[in-house]
Amino acid sequence: MIVAEQQSKIQLLEKKLESVSEQNRKTEFNFNTDPEVLREKMNPSQTNVPETFNKTNAISNRHFGGRRNARLLSSSPSTQNIGFTASRQDGSTVHENGIIVFETTITNAGSAYNPTTGIFQAPVSGLYVFFYDIECSKTNGNTYVELVRDGARTGVQAYCHGLGDFDNSATLGVLHLGAGDTVWLRLYDVDNRTFGGKTLFSGFLL
Repeated sequence: MIVAEQQSKIQLLEKKLESVSEQNRKTEFNFNTDPEVLREKMNPSQTNVPETFNKTNAISNRHFGGRRNARLLSSSPSTQNIGFTASRQDGSTVHENGIIVFETTITNAGSAYNPTTGIFQAPVSGLYVFFYDIECSKTNGNTYVELVRDGARTGVQAYCHGLGDFDNSATLGVLHLGAGDTVWLRLYDVDNRTFGGKTLFSGFLL
């Protein structure tokens, strides 16, 4: 009698276990979104569902992936090469408020600097770094040079005193420029100055 009752209980537990296993298999099927697995588990008349899944996934990737890539491109730093270094070998006299022309270009990536006029024109908006080193001739006396943007003072200035010997002075400034803005160096507050061959002007886009 006891053995029969135990066997009956065992059979009941086996049925419950089989039922739980079946439920687990169904749950695993529901959560598995791999199209290939879906095709294997579904009958041929249902294979259009994975195809729909594939199309939806492709559209989603194109839409959201494209938007993500656009955000990455828009937030990345500029890859455009813009930068120049030019020297002044011309020993001619510069007058007050006159543009100091650096006629010999060493580097001119992007061709934004004009060695004929001495003017740099920003091709794109952004932060630009400018550096210049002026060498005063022996007879110059007090010499003041400043960086200007569209003809307006920027406050980036340098001073040298060449009385009796050559003298060098250098400075650096960072300016935010809009596309088309122009930058150059000019002599101010003094007149009739000449510069040595170590006079340089450089600039580049950050």
